[in-house]
Amino acid sequence: MRTLSLLPLLLVAGTSASADPLLPQGHFRTECLPIGKNDRHGFIAEIRIEGRDISAFAQSYAHNDCDVPTVQVDYRGTITAATGKDDRVDFTQETGRFLYTLLADDVTTYYNANADTAGCGIDDWQTDAPRDVTGRTCAPNSFPEAGTVLKDSLWGDDDAIHFGRMPMVWDAVTGYPEEPSAIRFTRVE
Repeated sequence: MRTLSLLPLLLVAGTSASADPLLPQGHFRTECLPIGKNDRHGFIAEIRIEGRDISAFAQSYAHNDCDVPTVQVDYRGTITAATGKDDRVDFTQETGRFLYTLLADDVTTYYNANADTAGCGIDDWQTDAPRDVTGRTCAPNSFPEAGTVLKDSLWGDDDAIHFGRMPMVWDAVTGYPEEPSAIRFTRVE
């Protein structure tokens, strides 16, 4: 992957008075990405950076062509610090709430029957009813408690950004990632 200065992203995006000038402002989205055992499911994620607010929205699908929505995750956090280093921006964020919404009745039935694993410890799920899963494990994802400080890094290449950890890793680990993940978020106009 070729990495470039984040300056072109910053000039296109602009910044607000409360924004950290190192972070590109705007709305970014992935393509449909295969996930799960044998890549049988699909996944699309979106990130918004507005001032110091960062939000993520992810949706899983029944198949790897992102045809039938099954689960949504909606997240809000606050960027607390950002520093430029070489071709990346290291930043910390304080986590907010994680809301989970099941979008298919068969998935709801599965989550209720498997509350201790997939079901986030909740056994009364309803389809299309968001639930707060902050601080819970919804296999294979573990979401931190609200107020947890997470470290991540951001790289820019042309019209896109890459994170080191978001949207797949929500662990409070020491240090910043040294390499970008393969997940590419392109700017949504």
